[in-house]
Amino acid sequence: MQVQLSDPGLGTLDLGTYPYVVTQLQIGSPTVRTVMRHRALADGAFDDTRYLGSRAVTVTCRLNNRGRIPGCSGAIDMQTLLDFVLPYMSPRLRPTLSYQLPGSPTSRSMVVRGESWPVGIDGPKYPTLPLQFVCPSGEIFSGDEGDVDCVTITPATEVEAGRTYDLTFDRQYPAAQPLGGRLVQVEGSTSAHWNAKLYGAVTDPTLAVNGVRIQFTGVVVAVGDYLEIDTRTRTILLNGDPSASRYAQTNFTEWNWDQLRLHPGENTIFFGGTNLSATASALVCWRPTWLG
Repeated sequence: MQVQLSDPGLGTLDLGTYPYVVTQLQIGSPTVRTVMRHRALADGAFDDTRYLGSRAVTVTCRLNNRGRIPGCSGAIDMQTLLDFVLPYMSPRLRPTLSYQLPGSPTSRSMVVRGESWPVGIDGPKYPTLPLQFVCPSGEIFSGDEGDVDCVTITPATEVEAGRTYDLTFDRQYPAAQPLGGRLVQVEGSTSAHWNAKLYGAVTDPTLAVNGVRIQFTGVVVAVGDYLEIDTRTRTILLNGDPSASRYAQTNFTEWNWDQLRLHPGENTIFFGGTNLSATASALVCWRPTWLG
């Protein structure tokens, strides 16, 4: 079983190879954030539960302190093996835990925080080390942090007008779906956050995801600039500048952030606006997200 811990400051530690042996990987289900209230003067309850919380993850491994590590002189001792692992457990860090289950062709990962790391010494060799983590977001992603799916959406008109042919028998063709709307296939088993950059030049751009429409008013994006929309941070910024929010210049009363997330399977994304230049486009990126 392949299990890795990685952190920008500490590097990557492979717990699935000598001198570490992973004996158990337990991925807890995310907690359900229950929202219920009793019905007055009636049986049953109102259940408004929708969201998930954090999840617990435990990696149990044994330390092989009887042999030698290639490139090192002498047998490696128990304390040194512990010292390689335990820095990743600091609550100040948010390392990425990656794993690949036996027989699976792909890996998955999650951002975790160290919770507990009791060391079991039951003899001079092969001590047991259970590493207990919390995944605050509860999200599991495909691959590592760099595995992001992106699509470029070209500008489109809202609706293609229907056509009428003057024949002996009139035939009318109804309005079609938006021209240039992009059909996007999203992997995963739960909805995914996304980040979009709307590049100029464009005036009063529109971005619609599965029919949920963000419409800007009084916004001009020049050539070389972009509007960045991020569903995770719930921000809409010009050129990614925190002091240049454009959220108030949208129809924010007509949509909410939860509606905008991409769902597993087919999704339709539309980008449009006025005064469009040849450089106008939308780059939408996401990470496939899984429940387990």
